[in-house]
Amino acid sequence: MYEVLIIGGLSIAACITCYFCAMAGAGSGLILVPLMILGGLTPVQAIAVHKFEALWTVVSGWRYYKKDAFIKIDFLWYLVFGMIGTFIGARYIHFIPNDILQVVVGILILTVALFIRFSKTSVESETKGYSGNKRVILICSMFVFGLYEGTFGAGNGFFIAALFFWMIGAEEHKTVGMITILAAFWNLTATATHFTFGSLLWHYALPMGGMAMLGAWFGAGHALHTNKRNIRKVIFVLSMIGGMTMLLQVLIESKIF
Repeated sequence: MYEVLIIGGLSIAACITCYFCAMAGAGSGLILVPLMILGGLTPVQAIAVHKFEALWTVVSGWRYYKKDAFIKIDFLWYLVFGMIGTFIGARYIHFIPNDILQVVVGILILTVALFIRFSKTSVESETKGYSGNKRVILICSMFVFGLYEGTFGAGNGFFIAALFFWMIGAEEHKTVGMITILAAFWNLTATATHFTFGSLLWHYALPMGGMAMLGAWFGAGHALHTNKRNIRKVIFVLSMIGGMTMLLQVLIESKIF
């Protein structure tokens, strides 16, 4: 009975969280993975369930795709490089400790939050700001983001958004759309890989995944009709909450307080 209540609470949290995460293109792992660990799952189990729950990106990604709201330049390169990295990362997550990684990622995400909050506004043209060197850097970075997506993954979309905002002044709606569509394919790859290791707990994954998709469907619809400056505000708030949640989890597990 206790576990049923835990699953129910996590599923409701997934629905609410993914409504806002669909507006930002990322962030559900920052909040839900710590909650699952506090609920009794091991880090590997929590990440495996998160990869399935994160298939909310399929639902919201479809909405962005139908509205043509995503960055198309080099998209296929981003997709392929990221999927290769995701497979390798998910394949070897079982041999990687997460304690130090959580602290580092938590601090980096808070830093990214501040950068996004105070960075310049976007440019209107998708092609403006692109150059040969920048395109190579962005394409190669997707392999690294894919590795991270397959191993830990929490907040990955915030890092990608910050990079695109900084390097090419990417437009908010299209950046979030691109991140969401990429994440859909990457999460499918990671979920399949985790399934082969038997670390995916279906009695957690199915209800959480279903509720996450419900929240994401409405969240993506809201994002497509809201002002692009509001998108940055949502990304800022979610990354601040996620970064602090991750650091708080480490402090609790370390029995600092």
